Amino acid sequence: MKYRHSHPINILEHTSRFLILLFLPILRAVWELLQETPDFYEWLAGAWMDLVTCLCILALGTIAWYRYEYCFTDTGIDMRKGLFLVKRRFLPYRKLSVVSVEHPFYLRPFGAVRVAADTDGGTFNREDFKATMHQEDVILFLQQTSLPFTDLSEMKRVYLPKNIYIAILSFISSNSLAGVLFVSTLISGAGKLLGEWFEEMLMDQITTLLRILAFGIPPAAAGLAFLILGGWLVSFLQNLIRHLRFSVTRQGEQLQIQSGLITRREYRVMIQRINLIELRQSLITKIFGFYSAFIHANGYGKRKDELSVLMPSCEKEDLSLNIQLLLPEIPFCTPTVRPKLKYLSRFLMPSLCWIGGVAAAWALAVRFFGSYSDLIHYIGVMLEIPCVWYLLVRIVSFFHTGVGEREDAYTFRYTYGYRIKTVAVPKKRIVKVSVRRDPFQIMTGCCKLVVLTYSEGLKRHVIPNLDYEEVKRIMGYQRYCK
Repeated sequence: MKYRHSHPINILEHTSRFLILLFLPILRAVWELLQETPDFYEWLAGAWMDLVTCLCILALGTIAWYRYEYCFTDTGIDMRKGLFLVKRRFLPYRKLSVVSVEHPFYLRPFGAVRVAADTDGGTFNREDFKATMHQEDVILFLQQTSLPFTDLSEMKRVYLPKNIYIAILSFISSNSLAGVLFVSTLISGAGKLLGEWFEEMLMDQITTLLRILAFGIPPAAAGLAFLILGGWLVSFLQNLIRHLRFSVTRQGEQLQIQSGLITRREYRVMIQRINLIELRQSLITKIFGFYSAFIHANGYGKRKDELSVLMPSCEKEDLSLNIQLLLPEIPFCTPTVRPKLKYLSRFLMPSLCWIGGVAAAWALAVRFFGSYSDLIHYIGVMLEIPCVWYLLVRIVSFFHTGVGEREDAYTFRYTYGYRIKTVAVPKKRIVKVSVRRDPFQIMTGCCKLVVLTYSEGLKRHVIPNLDYEEVKRIMGYQRYCK
C-alpha cells in the first residue's frame, strides 16, 4: 500500500486563519525594509517577533500536512494522522454516499483540487474524508470510489437543463440576507487591506448614491429598500454563476452531477444512499407551473451556500420524464389523504393574525409618533406585503397539502414558510412517524402528521390538518391506534 500526502498548498489552507492576523504587520515590515535607506538591524529588532511567529505557524502546518496520509486500497480509503498519537480511519467504498470534487480557480495554477467523501455516519457539518490533492491523485480517487457503483457497459442517461431554468432556480433560492452579508464582508475586508480611509470613502459614495436615487422617499426607507434589493441581486448572481453549466449523468448505481462557471464542481451520488427527492416551488413558480428538484444524500449540499440540486427547474411534463430517467427508484404519486374543507380556517388563521397584528402596530405607531408618519407608513406597507403574501401561500397550501402512497415510497405535500414542497421518501428511509393533536384538533377530528427521515441529522416533515382516521390508515397506524 502506498500512502500519499495532500498537495503542499494544504499547508497554507491549514494556517491561513492564523496568518491573516499577521498579514498587515508583515506587510508593514516588508514595506519598511524596502525604503531607500533601511536600517536592517533596526528593522529586524521591530519585526523579529512577527517573523518568528509566522515561521512557527508555518512549521506546525507543515508537520500537520506531513503526518496526514491516505491510501486508496481495493476496498476503501485508509487514513492516518498524528505526530505522537497516530489515529487511523477506514472508509469502505460501498458505504460512501457522496464523493465531491471542487476545482477552485485560484488553485488551478498550482494543479491542486479539493476532494471530499461522505457516508451516512459522521457529523452533520464535517466530511468523513477531505483533502486537497494533486490532479493525478484525483483521477485515481474517482476511479476507486466509483468502481463498486458504476457499470461501464450500461448506457449513460444525461440531463442538461436550459440556462433559463438555472436562472429560475437562482431567482427562487436567492436570499437578501446572504447577499448583504457577502457585500458587508467584502467591504470590511477591503477596509482591512486598503485602510479605513477606503472603507469610509466607499460608504460615503454609497450614501450619496442612495440620496440621488431616493426620489422623495425618506433616506432611511430608501436605504432599507436598496439594501434588500441589492442583497438579493448579489445572491442571485452568486447562485447563477455557481449553477451554470449544470448537468446530471446516470450510469449504474451512481449520479454524476456537475456545475459551476468559474469554480467547477463535481459530485458522485450513490443511488442507494439517497434519502428523498424534494420538489420546491414558490408562489410565483407554482402559478407558472415550474418545479425545482433537490435530493437529500449525506455530503451533497453540506457546505455553506451549497444546494443539493437534481433539476434546477422544469415544467410538470418534463419533471415526470426526467425523474423516470434519473431516479425511477423513488416515485411520486398523487395524494389520497387531503385536508377537508372544514379545516380551511386552520390554514388561514396564522397569516390573518400576522396581518391584523402588523396593522394594529402600524396604527398605534402613527398615533403616538405622528411626526414620523411618512417613514411609519412606508415601513407598515413593507411589513404588510410579506404578511399578505403569506396569506396567499396558506390558501395554496390548503389545496396542495396531502399524503400519498405508492409501492415502497410515500409522497408528502406541505408548505414550510413561503416554500411549497412535495417530497418522495422511500419507506426504508423513514425512522419515525408521530401523530400530534391538540384539544381543538381532537374536537374537529384532525391531526398533524410529523415524519422524520434518515440522515446524519434528522430531517423533519410536518403535514398539518389532516383527517385523523385517514392518517392512521395510510401510515399503518390502524392496528396500533384505537
